[in-house]
Amino acid sequence: MKKIFLAAMFLAGPLMAAELQLVESVPDETVYGSSFTARPQAVWLEMINSAAKTLDIEQFYIADQAGEALEPVLEAVKAAVKRNVKVRLIVDLAMIKESGRSLPPLRAAGVDARVIDFKKKNGGGGGVQHSKFFTLDGREVYVGSQNFDWRSLKHIHEAGLRIKSARAAADFNRVFEADWALAGGKNAKKLLDKKAKNAVTAAKPEEAGMNGSTVTYSLAFSPVGLIPNGFDTEIDAMTRLIKAAKKTLHGQVMNYALSEYGSKRWAELDEALRIAAARGVAVELIFADWSMGGKADRDIKALSKTDNIAIKISSLPQHSSGFIPFARVEHLKYLVVDGEAGFVTTSNWGPGYFLTSRGAGVVINGAAGAGILEDIFDRAWNGPYAQPVDPLKDYQPVKKG
Repeated sequence: MKKIFLAAMFLAGPLMAAELQLVESVPDETVYGSSFTARPQAVWLEMINSAAKTLDIEQFYIADQAGEALEPVLEAVKAAVKRNVKVRLIVDLAMIKESGRSLPPLRAAGVDARVIDFKKKNGGGGGVQHSKFFTLDGREVYVGSQNFDWRSLKHIHEAGLRIKSARAAADFNRVFEADWALAGGKNAKKLLDKKAKNAVTAAKPEEAGMNGSTVTYSLAFSPVGLIPNGFDTEIDAMTRLIKAAKKTLHGQVMNYALSEYGSKRWAELDEALRIAAARGVAVELIFADWSMGGKADRDIKALSKTDNIAIKISSLPQHSSGFIPFARVEHLKYLVVDGEAGFVTTSNWGPGYFLTSRGAGVVINGAAGAGILEDIFDRAWNGPYAQPVDPLKDYQPVKKG
């Protein structure tokens, strides 16, 4: 019934100047894949091949492998340079061993690439450049959980958004220009302090078409204290949604923690979830098995003991080709509230992501967007890979690499 309702809902509605499209990476040999989502490689190729003037890419890292799904994407980036598109690329220093294999051929092709030490540029407060987005021609943005990693296109469950909007592109370009300056050894204070005139915020959202219906959306960024003046923060956007929940709150993310790498306990998100449950909201959350084992899972186990909060741990099966390092995992990051609003982000749910790392997210208000996120969630929650967390079980860390 839900699929019939969604299909009918998408048949009618006015065309908007802006447009949103949800994009899902579906791990090979799994039952996943909403019929209402696009696939990232096709979307990325279409976008990059359409760039006429500029292409700005900000990624945590790049991981390519010959003959795999990212290879044609990187070739499209090189082809953009050949047709005189100005291409700039930022990656984080923390993953330079991985990115280092792909940077030389991209630079040789004419891509202007910089490496940012975000931990150092963020006043030494820790964190990384963890956002994953690109903009083109001041008219389109892609943002999501997918890294520029061949595994993100074929062996990891991911979610992102294509946004056709000059306003959204301008906001992401503001962030990119600040990080570009930081990566070049310059001070970005003036870029960040300048008041945004037409930012896409919760106070001034933009109307957009989505699968034939109308939604509104706004943008949010991390870390707190290092985003352009007037922009919304991700943690405020998330807690605002959680506080507005009346009936249901569904979410999926790879990592969940109240402290990371020896940081002080930070309970803002955890408290918001518990308060929502206390007022009768049915909270259902899915975390990746990468979060379990040792002390890493204590906050998940503690949250699972709360009335009205149900938690499942998802373990994706290994591929028939054999073990693939750093793959076969739930890496997408989203919330959906009452089937009416959703949040898609690049950030895991812990203090390091919201307070010290670069991240980006999109709030979608409207059943057209929330309904697709619910479809993704239903397939995971009721699928064969997610099992209820056992707070008494001594989970063993999953082999990643």
